[in-house]
Amino acid sequence: MTGSLTRLRLMGAAHWRTRMRSPFVVFLLITVICGACGEGPSKSPATSEKPAPEPHSSAAVVDTLKITTPEYRTRMQVLETTGKVQFNEEQLVRVNAPVTGRVSEVLARPGDVVEPGHRLLLLDSPDLGSAKSDYAKAVADLERSEKAIALARELFQVKAIAQKELREAENDYRKAHAERQRAASRLRTLGVPEAQFKEIASRADASTIIVVTAPRSGVIVERNVSPGQVVAYGQSDTPPTLFLIADLTTMWVLADVYEPDVPKVHLGQTVAVTLPCCPGERYEGLVTYISDSVDPQTRTVKVRAAVPNRGRVLKAEMFVKVAIVTGSAKMLALPQSAIQREDNETFVLIAKGKDEYERRLVKLGADVDGFVHVLDGVTPQDRVVSTGSILLKKTTK
Repeated sequence: MTGSLTRLRLMGAAHWRTRMRSPFVVFLLITVICGACGEGPSKSPATSEKPAPEPHSSAAVVDTLKITTPEYRTRMQVLETTGKVQFNEEQLVRVNAPVTGRVSEVLARPGDVVEPGHRLLLLDSPDLGSAKSDYAKAVADLERSEKAIALARELFQVKAIAQKELREAENDYRKAHAERQRAASRLRTLGVPEAQFKEIASRADASTIIVVTAPRSGVIVERNVSPGQVVAYGQSDTPPTLFLIADLTTMWVLADVYEPDVPKVHLGQTVAVTLPCCPGERYEGLVTYISDSVDPQTRTVKVRAAVPNRGRVLKAEMFVKVAIVTGSAKMLALPQSAIQREDNETFVLIAKGKDEYERRLVKLGADVDGFVHVLDGVTPQDRVVSTGSILLKKTTK
């Protein structure tokens, strides 16, 4: 640039006197100035910018790939069906009226937790008065018979009476003893404690109020009695149930199993019960009974399972989903991340060599704990892309 400026100065000094009259000189001057201003240091090839790599270059894809091989995993074979919850009949108690009478007071209500001997209701019954009178009479007859047989034995020893009369006295004693036992059993059936028998025998206790108590522990789930109601005893083969007491720690689940699936079910198999409202909650039990008859309407067999009822969540008559574990089997499985889907096709990418991959169509089964059952398409010797296969999906056909 210094040489150009020197030439510019010389030319200006030589032609300044002519005041730039020649158009050619003006054009030459403009050309030299523009050429001097356009010169500059050239860029070094080493400092030139490199093109940015593509976001999914082959090197980046290879670094993110993970290869796995199909492996055999154990899968539980499950028979899924529906069922209904019921009370455990082996732990269920129906309380009926022990005598005919009128209910004077109800002492328990549904939801109460009771123990054996818990007072349920008070019943005013004339039958209780008759039972107490019979017991008192039987005790008196037995005492008279004891005295009569003692006297008969003394007279027989001195030969004052015949042996026949002694035998008659002994027979009367046995009858009186049996009658007292019968009257005492009747009082026990009515719920009268033996501590009161002495007062009843002396006719000091003539009350007609009977207390109906709970025969076993549980929860009152049903009450069908109210004060003032008249209840009858022994007038029908199915007397009305006053109270229904159930043990809710264990419930029965009756599952419907169709005829083709019945051979798969056996006693002792594990049963998992889920509620439609809470599919994540599982209640497990065991198969305890398989019906020997087929329902003619539904063509199913009832399979019963005893299921622990934690938190008393299972309710009677509730519909539930039932899964019966019928066995186990090995299956060839792959991680779910290895499965790709495109254009209604399900496939995996098989690593054949360095930077060489092949699409392989597969047939899938059920999902199990993050893995998927592969029915067809791969073998345990295949090398399958498990992570990063989506980056190769567009480049492999």
